[in-house]
Amino acid sequence: MIRTGATREPRWARLLCAGTLACLSCSASPFRGGYAARDASIPGATLVESFLPGACQDTAHADIEPDFSSVELVQSSTGRPLLLERRQGYALLVAENFFDDGSFLVFEVIVKSDSLVRKWRIPRSPGATGTLQVGRQLTELRRGEGFEADLASSRLSCSLVPKASDLPVSSTNRVP
Repeated sequence: MIRTGATREPRWARLLCAGTLACLSCSASPFRGGYAARDASIPGATLVESFLPGACQDTAHADIEPDFSSVELVQSSTGRPLLLERRQGYALLVAENFFDDGSFLVFEVIVKSDSLVRKWRIPRSPGATGTLQVGRQLTELRRGEGFEADLASSRLSCSLVPKASDLPVSSTNRVP
């Protein structure tokens, strides 16, 4: 016979329910506008262009090491552009939130734990350089299903050099 509590449910059922609720509350994404993927690739996605970090600077414009190893622009199987950021020792960061800014696609993800925005400006022209900025969120505008965040300050600015470029990574211009 299974021992039950005052609620007439077996103890194992109550524990299972409590564990499920705990897991659901823990599984909320720490990102807005994207997610972390355990796999190194997105099934059915096609690579459009790949970028490597160029010159990176902190708030005081001092040179610093980038916190990522590469950025890839891919097209999902549905035709939607996605940005993939690869960081050594971390899950793949997939940015879904984007908007068109003329000659650039701009992807933005908010890291909820510290209200930091990761903002990538990816050029539409093949072979052109892009930028990554990381900073505190100041304002947010609704854009269709997504958002556009303005940065109050920038903690990190990096140029993004096309992987197929002939330019040495160290020769890229500093981000203003």
